[in-house]
Amino acid sequence: MPNADSDEREQRPLAGILFLLLGTTVFPLQDVIIKTLSTDYAVHQIVFLRGLFAAPVVLFIVWVTGDMRDMRIGSFWLQMIKAAGGFTSYFVYYMALAAIGMAETSAITFSTPLFVTVMAIFFLSEKIGLQRWLAVIMGLVGVVVVIQPGASVFEPAAVLALLAAVFYASSIIATRKLGNRSNGGTTTLFTLVFFIIAGGIVGLIFQGQETTSTHPSLQFLYRAWFWPEGSEWLYFIALGVISGVGFYALTQAYRIADASVVTPFEYTYILWTVLWGYVFFGALPAMTTWIGLILIVGSGLFIVYREADKGRSVVLKKGLGILRQR
Repeated sequence: MPNADSDEREQRPLAGILFLLLGTTVFPLQDVIIKTLSTDYAVHQIVFLRGLFAAPVVLFIVWVTGDMRDMRIGSFWLQMIKAAGGFTSYFVYYMALAAIGMAETSAITFSTPLFVTVMAIFFLSEKIGLQRWLAVIMGLVGVVVVIQPGASVFEPAAVLALLAAVFYASSIIATRKLGNRSNGGTTTLFTLVFFIIAGGIVGLIFQGQETTSTHPSLQFLYRAWFWPEGSEWLYFIALGVISGVGFYALTQAYRIADASVVTPFEYTYILWTVLWGYVFFGALPAMTTWIGLILIVGSGLFIVYREADKGRSVVLKKGLGILRQR
């Protein structure tokens, strides 16, 4: 007999999709702000301040949604792996944003479901059929097309975007192993605190260090901290608000609709990155990026529908989590 929660999800798929679309609309604006700030601020400072300004927003949302009354950490070490994977993923993702376009960065990072599928074999003992293996191969071909490792215009920062997908996949695997031993609010707060502490530690390590490289990603990493002045604080406040609103929207989406229904709409994130990349930076993806993007999105959607069709509860209830940990 289905529980009340599943009934509610089944009755509100449209509302879930709308909440998901709200999340995919606001999160690309975060990428715009970070790419803009990357010319002046250090990546670890941005991660640190983003966490500080996001904390009160997320705390309020967790309190409103009721998760504050049922704080369950589950496994501390799984929480650490999840948080460390998420932190590393977004750290290198932001470094990639400093050097390459928003569309290229997000396209490569959306290969995450491919790595989740492969990691699930080793860490979740899942069996992968021929069709899903073909989808993984097709998606990886798409990644190679976008990155163009043998081209004369190859950009090393594209590898950072790929690493972001790999580390994010490890974070998702840890989340799936946690299962119901922890709730979304507890996990989010744990991760947020980790981001703040880790951002501060990395800042202390690189503070005062210098690099002779002129590459935007490395300059983003080695740049010294300095406190924003005047209206510049609005950028960091906006990062916190966007994180809170996006978190709430994605949480609501997966609470009131089955993940197998709303997860495919996460790919609309890429459309917004293309639009904002053009509006704010005058950049449009090359034809090779569009071709690779079609392969990556197609393989990802196939994996979602294939697993949902087989009735895998982790996909039906939690999805692949491409954006949910932002």
